[in-house]
Amino acid sequence: MCKALERRNGQTPFDYQYAEAFTLDGVADSLINNSYYFSAHNAKLSIFVRLGRRADKDETWFALFWENRLYMLTQEYFPAGESPLRVEKNNEEGWMVSFNGILNENNQAVFSARFIPTQQPIDFTSNMPPSRMATGIANEKWSKPFFDSLQNVSGQCHYEQEGRLEGNMVLNGSSVTFNLPCIRDHSFGKRDWNYMNNHLWLMAVSPTCQFNYSLVSYPVLSVLEVGCYRNETGLRYMLKANLDFRQISTGDIPKELEFDVRLDNGRTVHVVSRVITGVTYHFQDGQYILYENIAEFRIDGQVCRGIFEIGFNCDKGRYFNQRNLNSIIR
Repeated sequence: MCKALERRNGQTPFDYQYAEAFTLDGVADSLINNSYYFSAHNAKLSIFVRLGRRADKDETWFALFWENRLYMLTQEYFPAGESPLRVEKNNEEGWMVSFNGILNENNQAVFSARFIPTQQPIDFTSNMPPSRMATGIANEKWSKPFFDSLQNVSGQCHYEQEGRLEGNMVLNGSSVTFNLPCIRDHSFGKRDWNYMNNHLWLMAVSPTCQFNYSLVSYPVLSVLEVGCYRNETGLRYMLKANLDFRQISTGDIPKELEFDVRLDNGRTVHVVSRVITGVTYHFQDGQYILYENIAEFRIDGQVCRGIFEIGFNCDKGRYFNQRNLNSIIR
């Protein structure tokens, strides 16, 4: 399976220029998504924003955690093209993010920032070790219908890029200038939130390191785990993690997760993630609930901040396809 995936990736390499230029022009299907996400953090300020463009609506997130208080946009959906959050390409590499609106009940916010890349993009299909997808496939019973159904999860392009988010925000008349380590996430293609059983995304970023652990469960694929870690020695990809699935299979948000990640250079990195605060988002009339949490991380001895995102289908019987969690190949 690893050889087959390597061959497929070689035949269809990630096209960064095409991905950067993707739009919904001419798309009428509301399940086609074009999503832009930015998450930037230091010890004093955390920012996350998301503009999920669809033919009929704009899924919109905007949240600031400043001086130990969470400020958030309470409206989750806007008619297509009418979101107060704007995401626009400003040159060959950079992106502009701007917002003008009310947070919580009565906090006026004006925000303008520029994303400047500092690392190469990571494509979640072609850059991750083929053994990760192969392991997920090995957990399932193989048949022609099974491989046909895999198209439901392989048709989405998803990549991330590390950089810096620099700009200014005016919150209730007080101006704050910032320059923060940031992760930019772009995904596009078919995204049916109700097709997901459950998922977890842990992301931490600082000037000296960046960490990603992503887990998702679908009807066709009970578990898919990928990840990476960058420090001063460079970027390494995750080969295996020992996170206890029982902690994320109840429909509740764990206050803390602690586990080890084995990297492709043989090193094992210890990770502790603790939730600070967060926002709840509702997709497709409540069929899928997503909790976007700001978190503190301790990774390989380094302390930083990031995101602890976890989501669940409204049907609790679907988590991990009700598999025996101890029997899942990792």
